[in-house]
Amino acid sequence: MPRKIPNLAIEEFTKRQNINLGTYDYYVTSDRVHDLLRYFPLRQNSYVISICISGHIKLRVDGEEIIHKVDTLATFTPSTIIEGLEISEDYRCLLVIFQKSFLVETLNNIHFLERFRFLSKNGIQCKPLKEVEKDRLTSAIEIMLVKQKDKIHPFRRDIIRSLIIILLYEIENMIEADFKDQNLNNSFGKEKIFSNYQQLLKENYYKERKLDFYATKLNISKQALTNIVKNKTGRSAKKLIEEMILSHAKILLKTGKYNVSEVATLLHYNNLEEFSRFFKKNSETTPLKFSKE
Repeated sequence: MPRKIPNLAIEEFTKRQNINLGTYDYYVTSDRVHDLLRYFPLRQNSYVISICISGHIKLRVDGEEIIHKVDTLATFTPSTIIEGLEISEDYRCLLVIFQKSFLVETLNNIHFLERFRFLSKNGIQCKPLKEVEKDRLTSAIEIMLVKQKDKIHPFRRDIIRSLIIILLYEIENMIEADFKDQNLNNSFGKEKIFSNYQQLLKENYYKERKLDFYATKLNISKQALTNIVKNKTGRSAKKLIEEMILSHAKILLKTGKYNVSEVATLLHYNNLEEFSRFFKKNSETTPLKFSKE
């Protein structure tokens, strides 16, 4: 019969220090709290964000071995099974532990944490931190450490909750930046972005003419999108939008079913003059003359 894996509650993880501080569903620390992981696998019941500041720890997380070392960020989600394989004597980390109930109790949104991709499944495991990233995250956690000690502050829970939410957004932004850098620096990533742009264009060109819309949807800058499209087609991303609008406009005008004003409306132009200027600029004739040719 398989052995049941025990749950690692916050108070056990922190050696009951959180109970002493009255923080039953969250805890922030820079103390050594990982001795429990030396001997057997445990199933944690909280979210954990950890920044290693010295030494290292080797873990088996849901069957996969990872090493949490200096200047790396690790995050783990509830129900993750963790087993300590090797822990250096000088291992220390800044640790933020919280339960979902603590974070969402005043948000009126039980699905709030689902917006953070790095908190899905087993978290991000280990991510090397740039100097500026490390400084930003450690500063946020150090503020939490100070505020956690202020037991008489009537809004201590609310302040720390807000600080944790800010921390989550900062980490998500870092992960997104890594994702964009990875995509923009390899041919497969660029190919995928170009393919996604073409699909977005087919679905939205007649109503979305600004490059900002497409860049935002693809989670990259306008300049990066322009460079990728330029390399693939020899034309700018904006030019592709204009070509598709012009082609659609010509088809509608040639059917004879719509006058110029109706075509402008179908293509979501605010007024006839704006549409006429666009048409003449890109075809060297007016839409009225074109419809009569």
